[in-house]
Amino acid sequence: MPNYALLVEYDGTCFHGFQKQINSFTVQDALENALRILLKPKEDLRFHVAGRTDTGVHATGMICNFFISKKIEDLDLFRISLNALAGGKVSCLGMAVVPEKFHSRFSCTAREYEFKIIYSKNPHPLWDKRAIWVKETIDWNLLLDQLQYLKGEKNFKALAKQMSIKGKPTKKEFQHASIVADTYVPYIINFRFRADGFLHNMIRIITGTLVDIGTGKIQGRNLGDIIQSEDRSLAGKTLPPYGLYFARAYYDDYPEIDNLYERAFQNPLNP
Repeated sequence: MPNYALLVEYDGTCFHGFQKQINSFTVQDALENALRILLKPKEDLRFHVAGRTDTGVHATGMICNFFISKKIEDLDLFRISLNALAGGKVSCLGMAVVPEKFHSRFSCTAREYEFKIIYSKNPHPLWDKRAIWVKETIDWNLLLDQLQYLKGEKNFKALAKQMSIKGKPTKKEFQHASIVADTYVPYIINFRFRADGFLHNMIRIITGTLVDIGTGKIQGRNLGDIIQSEDRSLAGKTLPPYGLYFARAYYDDYPEIDNLYERAFQNPLNP
């Protein structure tokens, strides 16, 4: 059965998360409704996603896939039609045929998220619901030094929503962590994290903990101490969801997905 991968961007403030819910409109609803209009499937759509984002969380590079018996002849034309029907707050940036064994969730080898904060004494209304405003002074050298404690495989129980992890494994392997100012908007600071997976609210708690350490709200312990303690009460606050973005999914065995990202984000001045 044909298997199609989608590269998707969406405004999380307009949806109750990605995954289907009863009596709530989600990103999956918007996409599936549009797909059903276009494909008129006789069977149920088998729809999957790399990461199930919460209400308010955005995505700049989410990967989804679906199976359908009907062959799609022109992917570019289909993508344009899909976007026209999806409601304007979710957009398919690219589309590709992938092997039948490809699964956007289970084939994924790493996920990358970005959390944006506004580091400024002034409000910036253009970033409303797009980044979290931090008014306090941050010791950036102290904060950057904390990133070393994330690297490698660790038990991140202290940095997750406790109700969501009961009876579940809490070890994850971090591959990358960085904090950089945006190239064009220097008061926007991007916290970037990549790992083989994340626990519920993990990025929002990690970023909140880093900010609390950098502003001096947390003293006498570093991020390594907090992780080793496995005690959520020692970590920082859970930041609001609207500063969080699903940035990229990685697939070691599927170059088709790398090609999707490359085509979608190609620099037009340096093709």
